[in-house]
Amino acid sequence: MIWLSPRNVMLGGVTLEHVSAVSLSRRAEKVVVEFGSVGPHVEFADVPEQRVEIEITRTVVDQQDNGVRPGDAVALRFRTAPSGAGLPVREVTADVVITGVESKLSARGGAMQTVSCVAVSADGSADPVVEADVA
Repeated sequence: MIWLSPRNVMLGGVTLEHVSAVSLSRRAEKVVVEFGSVGPHVEFADVPEQRVEIEITRTVVDQQDNGVRPGDAVALRFRTAPSGAGLPVREVTADVVITGVESKLSARGGAMQTVSCVAVSADGSADPVVEADVA
């Protein structure tokens, strides 16, 4: 899932400015595969453990430090809509642990920062990312 130009991006107590995208990736950490005795193909597959990773990409326009560091456990919250003025507005929230803060400079793209996170479930069974309509 990719949210382009999200609004009001809050990471912990910090408002992140100039966010161009927030992307979410889900991948299996453990895969269980079982074969039957009748043929060469998988009869059963399951993913009992999965990781949800989130990346926040933003343009850096000043030297302000956003204060997040790898290992920080913070809340992520932002709003998004299909178009800039479109409805319905959705709010996405997740508890995350920061896994990386990278900065890159290029002549074409300028100064960019990527904040990488792992989303953390409250109890291990609930989806760690919640998306809801906002009135």
